Amino acid sequence: MFALENISITFSSSPFFFITGILIISFFTYYIYKYTIPQISKVYKSFLIALRTLALILLLLLIFEPILTVTKKILVIPSNLIFVDNSKSISINKRKNEVSDFLEALNSDNNFKFFTFGSKVNSINPDSLNKLNYTETSTNFEKIFKKIKNTDADISSLTIISDGNITDGVSPLNESEKLGFPVYTIGIGDTSTNKDVLIKKVSYNKFIYANTPTTVATVIENEKLNGIKTIITLFDEDKIVERKNIILSKDGINNISFTYKPGEYGERKLKIKVNTISGEENILNNSKTFYISVQKSKLRVLIIAGSPSNDLSIIKSSLKDNQNYEVNSLTQIANDRFLEKENPSKLLDSSDVYFLIGFPSSSSSISFIEKVKAAVINNKKPFLFLLGNSVDADKLNYLNDILSFKTSFISSKLDAVLPSIKKEEITNPILQISDADVLKSWSTLPPVFQPSSDYEVKPGSNILSRIIINNIPLKRPLIISRKIAGNKSISILASGIWRWKLLAAANEENVFDKFISNCVKWLYASDSEKKVIIMPVKKLFSLNEDVEFTAQVYDESFNPVSNADVSLSVTNKTKKMTANLNLTSKGNGLYSGVFQTTNAGDYSYTGKAILNNNLLGKDSGKFNIGETNIELTNTKLNSEFLKQLSKNSNGEYFPFNERNKLLELLRSKDKNNIKEKTVTSEISLWSNKWILIIIVLLLSVEWFVRRRLNLM
Repeated sequence: MFALENISITFSSSPFFFITGILIISFFTYYIYKYTIPQISKVYKSFLIALRTLALILLLLLIFEPILTVTKKILVIPSNLIFVDNSKSISINKRKNEVSDFLEALNSDNNFKFFTFGSKVNSINPDSLNKLNYTETSTNFEKIFKKIKNTDADISSLTIISDGNITDGVSPLNESEKLGFPVYTIGIGDTSTNKDVLIKKVSYNKFIYANTPTTVATVIENEKLNGIKTIITLFDEDKIVERKNIILSKDGINNISFTYKPGEYGERKLKIKVNTISGEENILNNSKTFYISVQKSKLRVLIIAGSPSNDLSIIKSSLKDNQNYEVNSLTQIANDRFLEKENPSKLLDSSDVYFLIGFPSSSSSISFIEKVKAAVINNKKPFLFLLGNSVDADKLNYLNDILSFKTSFISSKLDAVLPSIKKEEITNPILQISDADVLKSWSTLPPVFQPSSDYEVKPGSNILSRIIINNIPLKRPLIISRKIAGNKSISILASGIWRWKLLAAANEENVFDKFISNCVKWLYASDSEKKVIIMPVKKLFSLNEDVEFTAQVYDESFNPVSNADVSLSVTNKTKKMTANLNLTSKGNGLYSGVFQTTNAGDYSYTGKAILNNNLLGKDSGKFNIGETNIELTNTKLNSEFLKQLSKNSNGEYFPFNERNKLLELLRSKDKNNIKEKTVTSEISLWSNKWILIIIVLLLSVEWFVRRRLNLM
């Protein structure tokens, strides 16, 4: 229902000129038809005058760009959105059939809209409310709020019927606070406490190296099984790594650690499993499978120094303290002479990461500088550059092609500078030197020394930190990272960073080591530099769940390629089956595709991208189907999450047996929820094609009549 409020028309110029134009057109048309050869009847004259006048007035209308504004008031009844958890965890609930009855009761009112959610959101036809199948393989609350963001409908309330267990996506608690309407939640799930032991959490180091021991920690929870003896085992693929006998704790939590020493690098499938205990009703949560990427053993770091220095000593010490690094150094003491008795060419070839500290110096030979540059360019060797006191400005120009900055000279004047981290780089992995406040940790570091020169940052480089001098922030860069054409580098435009190690505040004593370690990890991480990246959206899939693949394809200069042929082969060795899949381009170098199968097991895949019969690159990996069903590992009602979700939006939580109270609340709320909304629409008459058609038609009719009357 609506009521017309106002109609108005506006022009780009004053209406006075428009009215004046109409009068001029009318008199002009009358004048040219006042005397005709031959003479025609008054009827024809009047008809032709009307045609010409109307056509010219419409043409004048277009020139003045009129806009018709229509304002009306409409009565709006906001909708109540109902989202029902359609995941497998609800399928084993004894009261699932009562959900359909409740939805039918809600459907008696016209202002309810129904949706299911799980791995995706789907609208429900009101005629199909009793046909929910509860087959979704995950529960993603985040997608509810994304759906609401993308709708223009007037919303009165949001109701979510679920067990509150998030198995995919992020928590929507923050998003719920931003809604302009209440969120009501109805909890449906197992509220009883049965005998159960489960793998709650698994923790491990993100960077693991072959032949290097690391710790894999897990948290075991139990209900009503304290004091029971059981066995927990860590598996690598199908081989036992370590097995432990444990007694389940009285407080319900056991923290268990395993020592894992991978024998080879690559992607490894690990599993932690607790033996089944008599009386357990749910044994699907007794194990947890995860994949881990094992790096090549002993990452080789080569330090090339222009001369001995405090920075060299502290950096070398920090690197050597990390058992995952094999550290070598070449310290220049004279032309083509190094402190170490090593073969420079051999070290350049065998090392994975370079640290250039005060290099090149006046003692560095041009031939050795060129060797370093060639290794960086041709072999894609990542490096860290430190602008030490020994750097020779003239010889630095030989490295200009690989550096992230340019400078015309290096001043002998040194400024004491503090780091000023750019706020948009707070989450950059290179800068994560503290588990607490990153900005605060960097702000407590002592000053370092930067030559008072001008530094031009090259395209493709990213400034992580600028400088502060005497409490005045300046735009001069201090720390720069660069990723371009497969080359990676970090530049620190200062010397004396040893002060960050020895003079840092007592509570920041490890920040230097963390920073150096982060630099090495970022420089050596190669996944982001592959021209072709193909991966499943996750590693573990439930049986009958679609396995979605995504791909990114780049050319030699790392520009996105959107017209390549991207294909992959998926293999299950146990079932002796292989399937081929072609991915579809989504634009901007992105591709996607879906693999479907009814067979559980471990799968491997190899993919490639081809453009104009040229291979751009390959990728491979592993995933698993059916080994774990995340929806059935925890079917208990998480009422605390649902209560918090409602509280954040001034809504209310209802246990399932009190659901009718919500029905009454929504009905009473709707009686006073009718809104009057003013809608204003603007119609640009001057751009309307029908006016042009009418003008042409009027002039055509005039021309036709004039021809019939033989008018000159």
